[in-house]
Amino acid sequence: MMNRGSFLFVESNTTGTGELLMKRARVLGFETYLVTRNPARYPFLKDSVAHVIEAETRSPDELIGVAAKLRRLEGIYSSSDYFVEAASSAATAIGLPAANPGAIATCRNKWKQAAELQRQSITIPETRLGTSVRDVENILAQATLPVVVKPVSGSGSSGVRLCDSAAAAIRAFESARGALLDQVDLPSPDILIQQYIEGKEYSAEIIAYDGALHCLGILAKHKGPAPCFVEVGHDFPAPLPGPSLQELASFAAGAVSALGLKFGPAHVEFVITESGPVIIEVNPRLAGGMIPVMLSHALDTSILDMVIRLYAGEGFTPPRAGARAGAIRFQLVHKSGKLKRLGFSRKPDPTTPEAGLLKSEGEEIQINGDFRDRVAYAIGVADELNAAATAAQRMIDSIVIDIEAATGESDNKQVAGSSQARWNLHPEAMKLLAPPIDISRDGRLLRHQATIDEAHLVMLADQGLVSQAAAADLLKHILDLQDEGFQSLEGRDAPRGLYLAYEAELATRAGPEKAGWLHLARSRNDLNATISLLVLREAACSISQQIGTAQDALLQRVEEASRLVGPLYSQYQIALPGSPGHYLLGVFFALGRERQRLHCLLEDIRNCPMGAGAGGGTSMPIDPLKTANLLGFALTSFNSLDAVASRDHHLQGLSLFAGVSILLSRVAQDLQVWTTREFALIDVPHNLAGGSSMLPQKKNPFLLEHIKGSASTVIGAYVSAATATCKSPFSNSIEASNYGCSSLGLAEDALKRAITLTSLVVKFMSFNVRSMRENLEDGSQMTAVAAERMASRGIPFRNAHTLIGEIAERLSQDSCVAERRSELASQLADVLPASLEECRDALRFGGGPAKRSTDDQISVAKMLFRDTQLKCADIRERWARAEMHRKQRVQELVVKHQST
Repeated sequence: MMNRGSFLFVESNTTGTGELLMKRARVLGFETYLVTRNPARYPFLKDSVAHVIEAETRSPDELIGVAAKLRRLEGIYSSSDYFVEAASSAATAIGLPAANPGAIATCRNKWKQAAELQRQSITIPETRLGTSVRDVENILAQATLPVVVKPVSGSGSSGVRLCDSAAAAIRAFESARGALLDQVDLPSPDILIQQYIEGKEYSAEIIAYDGALHCLGILAKHKGPAPCFVEVGHDFPAPLPGPSLQELASFAAGAVSALGLKFGPAHVEFVITESGPVIIEVNPRLAGGMIPVMLSHALDTSILDMVIRLYAGEGFTPPRAGARAGAIRFQLVHKSGKLKRLGFSRKPDPTTPEAGLLKSEGEEIQINGDFRDRVAYAIGVADELNAAATAAQRMIDSIVIDIEAATGESDNKQVAGSSQARWNLHPEAMKLLAPPIDISRDGRLLRHQATIDEAHLVMLADQGLVSQAAAADLLKHILDLQDEGFQSLEGRDAPRGLYLAYEAELATRAGPEKAGWLHLARSRNDLNATISLLVLREAACSISQQIGTAQDALLQRVEEASRLVGPLYSQYQIALPGSPGHYLLGVFFALGRERQRLHCLLEDIRNCPMGAGAGGGTSMPIDPLKTANLLGFALTSFNSLDAVASRDHHLQGLSLFAGVSILLSRVAQDLQVWTTREFALIDVPHNLAGGSSMLPQKKNPFLLEHIKGSASTVIGAYVSAATATCKSPFSNSIEASNYGCSSLGLAEDALKRAITLTSLVVKFMSFNVRSMRENLEDGSQMTAVAAERMASRGIPFRNAHTLIGEIAERLSQDSCVAERRSELASQLADVLPASLEECRDALRFGGGPAKRSTDDQISVAKMLFRDTQLKCADIRERWARAEMHRKQRVQELVVKHQST
């Protein structure tokens, strides 16, 4: 290919598109150069992808000098966030295409960027600047937690942390100041404290050229576990309606325009909240994370070539809208150490056009909590997004990775200071029974584990069984783990269970000797029993709150619905005139009893198993009541065997969950029948229903089927737990403690789903007033009241019942409704109610649907609802007080130890 001149890259990404851009520039016919102050940062240079020039890239004058010496220089570009401004300044100085250096400088300084966006009324998170710990303390005194701490000029999530406490934010601030030193030798004296924005995160990839902003696409992001913000995947196009994608493209372009970026690529990150999109940051560069490569495959146009040509002055032509979808998935490193083995166990197929390794075997790696934790990537491309994502994930799932723990770190084969070394589980068994730790799955158990450790260590220190200094040091490491969201445990092998892997991490941090005190006077038996009760009471209280939401939705509709007349059914046959409000009140009271039963269960979870040990107590003079109180329990266990053997609370809780789900399923069955054309009593809005893949006229109220289906999951969870427990011995056993309790989470999720869906349907369904009256208009459903009126005049009820039954049977079904009503009225003139409302309101006794009766029921319902809400709040308040007391005691120990 003919030489098209020189192209200069100023520094580069160390992974991803940096190397690829240089290769593509050579393919396009450019003589490619890389100017860098440290060539050792780029392992790919051994492949001669570019001529290397060593120079001080932080000096504009030196860069201009390098550029001036190159023959026929056509373009200057940097794929590195940290050097886009320098590259732009050099290009501008010698008259090559470039973005305005001042606009880039504003973007690169996220504090200035936030101020400019806010000045131009672009929605951003509340943002403050901190340059000292005192600044951070002052900011946090006014901020709402959680917050995000990040360097003003960082990239790739380096130094970015989510913090839900002041202590965590201060630690993150101190860490962020040095986060960039080992990457690009740049200090970060200024740190941002931003409001954390809840919502799904997206990015917009934009090219600015010739006065226009062209959006290449909107991508959905996938993030790794908190408190870090490592991107683990991207989906294109984002699974949003077409009009929404266009609106978001305009929104992102508005932010780019507001910052004065009129040339080159921009990577815009934003979060969609309930009130609309919020800009997180605008990056004046091409996206990283292999996004351009994935887009190139999906759009069938090389994005890298497009950018190179743009900066070489050859113009820009927007790619045609592609019909294909793309996805990227990354594999993160799960522990620090030497990478012994890394590779894919399957070969790419047409749906995975690219997959690659980002680390090399033999390399020393460590968890950084940023883009450097990625060890491999896979790109999926297909006609449908789900297929593309599945292809990328399937490739990532095939990765074989083996890391040898760094010297001094536990590799979880042996718990430091313990006798567990000989218990190495067979790899096949471990794969089935002890999968690597997954914070999204195991986070709740780890949180409760740390909570119990806090209470246990405070008690041991108070009893003089462990020195206060040792307890304080261990507590500090436990607090660190909590603040980090247990991120260091992500992906770790746990051959002897979650607890021992957690203990091994503490041993690595605090030292084996000190960490060994943590397990004094306790066993995994009483520990697991306590964790299971903490999980149960949390789940039961959460379900109670969810039921409260459903009850509130019912009460909101009751008064309106009570004024209407509708059929009251018995065995699917119309029995009497009633009202939909009467039905909703019935459901309200039934749910209220279920909720009261849950509260009785929560009151009954009074005894804390801690201290029971393996089932035989302990010889150490512990104070189990103190531990119990610090965890929000009222009493200790009276019998150590009962403490570790019994799981009756779990069975009762699952039974209650099953009762609620059965009730909701029955309600969903009624509502589904009432949506049919034959009944047509209610209607469900389109956003709570679905269409048919074949029948254009059909509207499916499928959420009601999910409610009914969820009941089978909850009932199955109870049966599973009961079956596992019934054959287990009355002592600690895996059947009872594991299989007897593990189905609780499944049941909780299914029941919450059913309650939420029920609340939505109740809140937004509409009543078909005409249909509700139509089947009542012939008057036959008023004959029960007519018989009772005859009885009140001295005719024995059975005689009245027989007489009216014979009259009703003689009515001609061929005649119209009005004629049947007229005939009944003529024969029962003095006892048949004159209207449906009169008939309904006659049913005032025994809790009937009469207006007076219903008004009384509503008053009682509101009082019960208020009392139950207060009861739920009182239960939570007791636990909160215990937590505050425990945290206070922990803090006292830690502070006292730090001051000595």
